[in-house]
Amino acid sequence: MTTTDLAERYSRRVALRHERLYGHGYQGPGSEAVFAELTSRLDLRPGLRLLDIGSGLGGDSFRLAERHGLTVVGLDAAPDMTAVCVERAAEQPLPGLSFVTGDVRGSQLLTPDSFDVLWTRDCGAFVPPADKLPAWRRLHAALRPGGQVLVTDYCLGPQGASAEFAAKMAAWGQYMLTPDAYGAMLGEAGFTDVAVEDRSRHLMDSMLAGRRLLLDEQEDFLAEMTREEYDGLLDRWDRKIGFCERGELVWMVLTARRAQS
Repeated sequence: MTTTDLAERYSRRVALRHERLYGHGYQGPGSEAVFAELTSRLDLRPGLRLLDIGSGLGGDSFRLAERHGLTVVGLDAAPDMTAVCVERAAEQPLPGLSFVTGDVRGSQLLTPDSFDVLWTRDCGAFVPPADKLPAWRRLHAALRPGGQVLVTDYCLGPQGASAEFAAKMAAWGQYMLTPDAYGAMLGEAGFTDVAVEDRSRHLMDSMLAGRRLLLDEQEDFLAEMTREEYDGLLDRWDRKIGFCERGELVWMVLTARRAQS
């Protein structure tokens, strides 16, 4: 998926609609419990510089800056996403928090040894296969020796994709790997201590909660969109739940490091 495609897919209207289903600031699982579990995997200390890759509507960026005292740079390829984050940061200013529009594959933010932590949530699947390893090699170079990595992403289950799921991935502009292939890729990019865990139950819980909200607040949604748009959104959620139930769609958590030397 190109940067232009991402910008169109995540327009302000679409992003804010999905945010209602996932929670303020999020386009994927973003509950307090999930955030706490993810941050517990890292040694986060005030003053560390973190790059939030695919920062979306900024849910994690704000939490990381406010609760852990980090200097956080949010990077997202969709200008509308960045614009919302900048507006919210003006209303809730936090020291060291900033947002930039850009693509990790070419962003000038990725200078050598410039970040202590790389944090990325649910966006790697949008990177085309030929660009995945080069992007992670760039990120490896941008991470300081001893630096930490946390990734969550949508992945392909070990049994592979049905024709229906393959068609949906193509429609979504996603190129999913299996969790094992994802971990192997980071190892090839130079990272060490790579650990991968299937946390699909978090994705399922989040999608079921979003579906309940769609049904419980149907009248409110229909005041903001057409019946066709509402039915399409509900159908999308039902399909994703089905893919997850069948093990085709997996939600992965990965941690890694850059070696000290």
